[in-house]
Amino acid sequence: RYLFSASARVDGSSRFGSNERYGFFPSVSAGWIISREDFMSDINFLSFLKFRASYGLTGNANIGNFPSRGLFGGTGYSGISGLTPSQTPNPDLKWERTAQANFGLDFELVGDRISGEIDYYIKKTDDLLLDVNVPSTSGFTSQLRNVGELENKGFEFVLNTHNLVGQFQWTTSFNIAFNQNKITNLEGQIIEGGFLARAIEGEPIAVMFGKEYAGVDPDNGDALYYLHSSDGKNYDAGTTNVYSEANDVVIGDPNPDFIGGLTNRFNFKNFDLNVLLQFVYGNDIYDGGGRYQSANGDFFDNQTSDQLNAWQEPGDITDVPENRFLKANGSNPSSRYISDGSYLRLRNVVLGYTLPQSALDRIGLRRVRLYMSGVNLLTFTNYDGWDPEVNTDLYDQSDNLNIGNDFYTAPQARTISFGVNIGF
Repeated sequence: RYLFSASARVDGSSRFGSNERYGFFPSVSAGWIISREDFMSDINFLSFLKFRASYGLTGNANIGNFPSRGLFGGTGYSGISGLTPSQTPNPDLKWERTAQANFGLDFELVGDRISGEIDYYIKKTDDLLLDVNVPSTSGFTSQLRNVGELENKGFEFVLNTHNLVGQFQWTTSFNIAFNQNKITNLEGQIIEGGFLARAIEGEPIAVMFGKEYAGVDPDNGDALYYLHSSDGKNYDAGTTNVYSEANDVVIGDPNPDFIGGLTNRFNFKNFDLNVLLQFVYGNDIYDGGGRYQSANGDFFDNQTSDQLNAWQEPGDITDVPENRFLKANGSNPSSRYISDGSYLRLRNVVLGYTLPQSALDRIGLRRVRLYMSGVNLLTFTNYDGWDPEVNTDLYDQSDNLNIGNDFYTAPQARTISFGVNIGF
């Protein structure tokens, strides 16, 4: 059996802040299915194979309210109420546009015991919505504009297996995704975001741009910073203890190399158990609170325990500079406060028991299930902060640059709950 299918959808999307129709974002997909009823009938392990291809053009809905309008907000001065500008107008603002091509393969092996999906995609975005730096004489430091182009491409892989069937059942679902991100055009600009985040042509979006910390001078306890070459890729020029002399380079990337999850489901008679593991690898996190909490006594905040390892006398080998009150010895923003955000988390565990139907018939109920659920039970990570999965709300979360930042952000709670599901 061969099957070819094609579909198209055309959607109109309204322009920012007006009723004018701005554009159409179509998508087209096609696929071929080959089943074992055909030439694969004599291949026992392969029972289903499907090739997919699709192409679409979409806009970006992750925007604030009335971003193209000049807005005002209430204020007061000396007991008199008034209005002040809160946003500059940009009547030329329009949709971000993303063109995406996707190629996929669905398969089943050994009947339906093993199934999965393999996808490759490439997304090209133009008219990026970014907060571009503007002269502060305007009364603002940034304005939302359409500028630049961005490319994302990568692989996604899903594998589902029925490991055990029968009275005791065990199924597994594994997924992993790899993505490469790069700004391909930014018209020569460097756009600043929260903390050290930057948009730089030729780099992934929201890379961290600043001084690279070089440790501590064992002779005097001074914080040291690398002096990089003009291309920012080598530091053959040595180090300096003067913060302003060190040049700014790319020192971190908040975009992970890959993300994924692993789910195992077990069923035995009336018992069921669901265990979900989640993982992220290769992303960096900048701890904006580090310069206050790990600051060699430079500020009044409670200090992290690693400050007990501060330099004290000549010959000490440590990464924590000498404690100097209000002297900013290493507490300025730098790679010192960037750490690996990779983690493996036991995201969710659910254990349930469904009462036998024979017992429920006597009391007129259709289904009763008792369960216990645990969320965020364990996290394995080398991140120096409280929780590698959080992102500070200090900055606008709809901004493309505000990712991979931590600033006194409370960790997610570990939750254990019990419940009963009753069906009448």
